[in-house]
Amino acid sequence: MTGLHSLKRLILRLLAVAAVGAGLAVAFGQAGARAQTLSPYDTAYTTFKAPDGVAMRSAMQDGASVVGTIPPDATGIVLRWCRPEFNFGDWQFGGARAQRQALDARWCEVSYNGKVGNVQGRMLAPK
Repeated sequence: MTGLHSLKRLILRLLAVAAVGAGLAVAFGQAGARAQTLSPYDTAYTTFKAPDGVAMRSAMQDGASVVGTIPPDATGIVLRWCRPEFNFGDWQFGGARAQRQALDARWCEVSYNGKVGNVQGRMLAPK
């Protein structure tokens, strides 16, 4: 009987250790998730300094045909990708000024209201 009793005690200890370990893993996982900021591609956008709206173009260049227009102060703009690519460290830790500089230097593909087109990054504002 002592062998069975020792085995039960060992199993209970292992279960207790596993429960504590699982709780710590969840706690640390949630803390890590809260510490990160959104990437440029996970950030919500609106138009920036665009009283007449923003033309979405078929290519990443001025003069490309217009495929749609984003109205002034529109919400729900989804950034799909930009050229050149973003440096995520600069975006995450550089603050609003660094984010503005990053957008100002790029053309970005966006989707808005079911349409996909290209806009100058300087016309987008992170929310």
